[in-house]
Amino acid sequence: MSKFSGILKLVLKSLISLCLVGGGLAAVVFLGQAKTESDQPPPEDIRLVEIQTVQPHDSGITFEVDGVVVPYREIQLAAEVAGRVIEKSDKLRIGRTVTTGEPIVLIDRRDYDLELERLQEDLEQADGNIEEMDVQISAAEGQIELASENLVIQTRSTDRIRSLVSRNATTESSLDDALRAELSAKTTLQTQRDQLALLKATKTRMENVRDRTKSEISAAQLQLSRTTITSPIDGVVVADNVEQDSYLQKGTAICTIRDTSKLEIKCSLQAHQMKWLWESSTGSTETKKRGAYELPETPVTVQYRIGNEVYVWDGKLTRYDGGQIDQQTRMIPCRVQVDKPLHVKRITDNGDVDTLAEVPTLMVGMYVQVDVHVNPRSPLVSVPIPAVYPGNRLWVVRDGVLQRREVSVAVSDGDDALVYAGEGKIQPGEQVVVSPLSAPFDGAKVEVVE
Repeated sequence: MSKFSGILKLVLKSLISLCLVGGGLAAVVFLGQAKTESDQPPPEDIRLVEIQTVQPHDSGITFEVDGVVVPYREIQLAAEVAGRVIEKSDKLRIGRTVTTGEPIVLIDRRDYDLELERLQEDLEQADGNIEEMDVQISAAEGQIELASENLVIQTRSTDRIRSLVSRNATTESSLDDALRAELSAKTTLQTQRDQLALLKATKTRMENVRDRTKSEISAAQLQLSRTTITSPIDGVVVADNVEQDSYLQKGTAICTIRDTSKLEIKCSLQAHQMKWLWESSTGSTETKKRGAYELPETPVTVQYRIGNEVYVWDGKLTRYDGGQIDQQTRMIPCRVQVDKPLHVKRITDNGDVDTLAEVPTLMVGMYVQVDVHVNPRSPLVSVPIPAVYPGNRLWVVRDGVLQRREVSVAVSDGDDALVYAGEGKIQPGEQVVVSPLSAPFDGAKVEVVE
């Protein structure tokens, strides 16, 4: 009985296993023969967008850089002659202003006056000696003329006696006496000529002495003029090293004067800003070629803010400051020159512009803003700031669909961005999206809303 029940359980387990396997096969066959439904396109997605028209930009680029005012030049005055300071100007004090040609220090000039007087007396004596020598030369020339006439007479006498001797009308001793007299006349003439040459050489030496004395007088006059020290420029005194009644040696530093007629501003430009600057000079009418380390003079505007007012000066970007890139900032140092630091304009909050005839003026050490205006060769267009999406992308609406444009932004100016235009980029007159977009793609359909 137990054996039969064991066989029955085994048969039931086998039947159950066969049923499970058959059911699985039937399911596979059924699913394999089932028809799959075709993919249905998603419902059409039309986006609502706001657009604006791209405008051309022909007025160039104005970019801002920071700068600091530095002196155009500082001149250190030194004593060119030795002496005691007998007078010092009240303006020779630190912070005081001086003008060109204004006397600031007087050095005792008595020694130089005496030296000049002595040299002038030497000059008068030299002129007197030359006049005396002219008289002697004139007398020597007269003696030579007489000696020449005497020689002619003696020569004729010798010729007559020689003729008589040839006819035996006189003795040989008479001819010897005549020849001796002719020789004496020649000697006298030659002596007078030598004396004249000596006198002329002496006169030349005296003239050299006179010319040297004149040079010494010029040097003495120059030394005398240097006893009065004047300001060579219009400027402000930044160092004062002497006092009245002090003794100065030649080369002693007296003061340092800073030029106020011009000032300079140190600033640094980025590489792309320098590229704009280089491009702005392309096509210039200048005939003189600039060197590799020379910049085109570019007009700039210098601004300095005090409270609610902005003071403005005109300047020009003139040159590199060292001709190298700063190793720390990787920027290019340049210099801006302000030719008229006293010519200043004031801009108030309401936009009024006033021309001021008085201070304030630029001062060394001021931190200022420099506005540089350039005209790059590459064409530019103006697009609204909201139209520029991350990654410098613009979405252009054409025929009701979106088109993506990769652009390069030159500079942002207020509410607009200046973008490089060109074939395949962006063109004036195209319409760009200025409203937010969610997951935009090329070809997406849009509807423009006002």
